[in-house]
Amino acid sequence: MNILVIGGNGFIGSHLVDILLINGHAVRVFDSVYERYRKPLSNVDYRISTLENIPELYEAMLGIDIIFHLASTSVPSTSNIDTVSDINKNLLPTLNILNLSVKLGIERIVYFSSGGAVYGIPVTTPINENHPIQPISSYGIIKATIENYLFLYHRLYNTKPLIIRPSNPFGPRQGHYMAQGVISTFLRKIKSREHITVFGDGNATKDYIYINDLIKQCYKLSFSDEVGVYNLGSGNGISINQIIKQISKTTGITPEVIYSDVKNFDVNHFVLDITKVSGILGTYPATSLEKGISETWNWINSIS
Repeated sequence: MNILVIGGNGFIGSHLVDILLINGHAVRVFDSVYERYRKPLSNVDYRISTLENIPELYEAMLGIDIIFHLASTSVPSTSNIDTVSDINKNLLPTLNILNLSVKLGIERIVYFSSGGAVYGIPVTTPINENHPIQPISSYGIIKATIENYLFLYHRLYNTKPLIIRPSNPFGPRQGHYMAQGVISTFLRKIKSREHITVFGDGNATKDYIYINDLIKQCYKLSFSDEVGVYNLGSGNGISINQIIKQISKTTGITPEVIYSDVKNFDVNHFVLDITKVSGILGTYPATSLEKGISETWNWINSIS
């Protein structure tokens, strides 16, 4: 099939491109920059532009069977600073994608939402897909709004949207230049012999999933007939202090840890309920935190 990956040069997108190529698909990537950690792949059709450039976006969508939309210009920690920009750079371009999709007859859109930001402060744990949507950041509001537009277009034009709500993915090729990726950030800090800053007391628990596990499940769902929202995570809560302990064990380095005030834009405790996706795909041998951190640490050492 002919696949367009919008945001395909990012952390998650690059791994998605890999599995698409392995399975014999023709891949086109639309992104504003090339990959940060490897050279362009010879068997990928790259279109380097911005989503605001509608003519180039239209050309990139020609002849496409499935669109994966992973592009985002903000993260929870920055989205509240300029909410208007968040709308202009994330919501409006996505509406352009949807309108062009209808025009071109592209029914299948796989959208990467958020498994934490859209839910807000958990009312119940683990969080299933029917949990109230109460975002505490503009990032989460935009993600939730895009989800609603996807369902609107499903009702109006019979499109087949698949919405992925991932937990916190980690692994090779994850940068921390946009203030995301606790595990990657901590490992890089340790590599540079810098201290680690923890917001809160380190007991906040979150759901972390190794990138390969996330991508494998996403791929299987995307090429099924499933429509709707799916949590993709480990189903387990791991605290920051547990992560630091495992990182110290893996690297053999005990970092200096500085505890700071809790961030008011972050959800500090959440674990995703993955019953729904498990019912479709079955259970799978998830990568352990120990192995995932070890693979990420090996990768960081290989590029420096």
